[in-house]
Amino acid sequence: MSATLTHAHAAAASHPGPDLPPAASAAALSVRLLRTPEERLDISHLRQYADSRSEYEVDPGMASLDSIKDALGLVMAFSAGDEVIATLRVIPSGHGVTLTERWWGGFVNDRALLRAGSWEVGRLVMAPEHRRKDLLPRFMGMGLACLLENAHVVHMHATCHMAMTRLYRRFGFGIHSKRVHGEIDCALIHGPVDQVARALKVVQVQDAPESAEPVLLQ
Repeated sequence: MSATLTHAHAAAASHPGPDLPPAASAAALSVRLLRTPEERLDISHLRQYADSRSEYEVDPGMASLDSIKDALGLVMAFSAGDEVIATLRVIPSGHGVTLTERWWGGFVNDRALLRAGSWEVGRLVMAPEHRRKDLLPRFMGMGLACLLENAHVVHMHATCHMAMTRLYRRFGFGIHSKRVHGEIDCALIHGPVDQVARALKVVQVQDAPESAEPVLLQ
């Protein structure tokens, strides 16, 4: 589901991919925010790999919210040297546009997941030729550090297939709730930000004030 971590992580875990060329070494990795529609054109070649269909099957209304989620959320581009090789989008709760709010609402035991300070992790997409298992924690750590610099974060959550929950435990997420869609067992995973930061070895310094809230300009 593309409002989740599932697509990129599953693909990378099953397809280790070739070694990165020297220009794409770990030392050359960087992340930046794409704040405007024009800047987000830099990741248009990656978004074709996002598993949006699964999300739309669960909630068809999500298809019309994509640009709103871009505007409300933080869209990141990960580069190896000058080449953009991955992207991640995180979306704040409290605006009614996350899958957690729309599809999991009645299954959420901790209502704080549905309020300000809670962020849905989704759409981590990697270029097929750069999918490597060891890049996942790097991108997750870089993404978390970027998020903490720009937003107030208390909780992080996402949707995934039950089979993938073991992988996400490595990143500090646990199963919050379970639900079946058709023949697919789904899980809502949740991690308090301090727990996720420890798992990803990210120093938890929040530069954004607690009152910082994304605003959708009309």
